[in-house]
Amino acid sequence: MENLSLLTYTHSKAKDLHKPYYERILKFFPDMKNIYFNCNQEVGYGKTFVYNDNDTHSKQMVDALEKIPTDYVIYSQEDYILFDFVKVDELKKCIDVLENDNEVAFVRLLHSGLGNGSVKYNDNFYHVDPNSEYYFSTQATVWRKNHLIEMYKLSNVKMIFDEPDNSPFLRQVSAKGLYEIKKGKKVGGHFNSWIYPYIATAIVKGNWNLREYQKELDILFQEYNINPLDRGIF
Repeated sequence: MENLSLLTYTHSKAKDLHKPYYERILKFFPDMKNIYFNCNQEVGYGKTFVYNDNDTHSKQMVDALEKIPTDYVIYSQEDYILFDFVKVDELKKCIDVLENDNEVAFVRLLHSGLGNGSVKYNDNFYHVDPNSEYYFSTQATVWRKNHLIEMYKLSNVKMIFDEPDNSPFLRQVSAKGLYEIKKGKKVGGHFNSWIYPYIATAIVKGNWNLREYQKELDILFQEYNINPLDRGIF
């Protein structure tokens, strides 16, 4: 994991999540030593790259990514809270693909095939359909850092929520994206990550996502003495 970093995009509005998010990384992903936050103010955990709220999301991301010393980075958000141990050996297979195939820009850490009938890349991964609206996704993903920087320099999206707007620019800089073959538990309209078991996502419209993750969040609330009514329930 020496050549892999974890970059978490967040905001001070979500500061109540920072402690449980960070401590769950320490608990369930102890191999990860390069932990970075990209936030509008100092987080107080790991290392923070402080961005300007007035900058575009793309600039905020480029400025942070260019400071990261590793070649590969997991993109995450503060409500992608781990609830089980990361399968490090399987995660290393993602890195192996990126190291051995320069055309692969990213490996999405959940089963999420869209539009192409699940074309197999190898025994571990399928291709993501490059023609999909969500070819780019903000779900937890292992990226070749330079591809991600190049895409954000082209895209210049204003807000993180402009997710599909990045897909055309990602197509310009990458030939291949992959996602995992093995499926975690189905939750709503998606599957949990088998490799990187995280709540996807813990917060919906500013409220706790008990509709999809009540069991996992109830454990979190008890562990960190969180009153879900303070934030609200979705």
